[in-house]
Amino acid sequence: MKIIRFFYEDKIMYGVLENDMVHEIINFKFSKNFKVINNKYKLNQIQILAPVKPNKVIGLAYNYKDLVGDRKSYEDPLVFMKSPTSVVGINDEIKIPINTKVWVEVELVLVVGEEIRSQNSSKTEKIFGYTIGNDITAESKYGRDHHLAQSKARDKFAPIGPFIETTLDTKNLELKNEIDGKIFQHGNTSNRIFDDYQCIELVQSIMSLDPGDIIFTGTPANAENSIVKSGSICELSIEGLGKLINKII
Repeated sequence: MKIIRFFYEDKIMYGVLENDMVHEIINFKFSKNFKVINNKYKLNQIQILAPVKPNKVIGLAYNYKDLVGDRKSYEDPLVFMKSPTSVVGINDEIKIPINTKVWVEVELVLVVGEEIRSQNSSKTEKIFGYTIGNDITAESKYGRDHHLAQSKARDKFAPIGPFIETTLDTKNLELKNEIDGKIFQHGNTSNRIFDDYQCIELVQSIMSLDPGDIIFTGTPANAENSIVKSGSICELSIEGLGKLINKII
């Protein structure tokens, strides 16, 4: 089921997307037991927003085998943070710093579910759904680690969307990163080192999670060559999750 967050006549709402119609959800709480009411909206009447406004935006680095290289055994992915103000939605414009190398990364994003803190919740109940994420990254000063805040946590550096899919088998999904029509990344989630549930467990070993928090689960090879500049159009896609499109300014 596809869930979107949208703006219509001065109100921000959640709804179920079916073809070109959106059915309004009331009292949305990142639980799959939500209630749909009779209010319906045409897709061309609304503005689609980032599907969540999370308290925490967590990223995992070095979680794809094709990125880190073939090895007998793999280390745990690196965990880093992006800022809540880095989150924007489809078609939002992204301003990047001048005279700085900036690249984009296609990633499968987990949306944390309402049952995340329940002792009795199953692994699947901890994840509400999935969306596409663009982990925009700026080269750090003085050649320092680019997983620091000045590289990862800038405003609008975490576009996500266009919707949350609540039922998706993520074991074998194709990911693509296109910039101005040219493919720079082409990977598959089957190459991840940690799967969805291992990603959740890793993050929970460090910090508490809340419903609506999001976890970027890593990117395939060739991210640092996916360089953007003012005027670039980024089109990221993942099987079953549509396309996330943003313009760089």
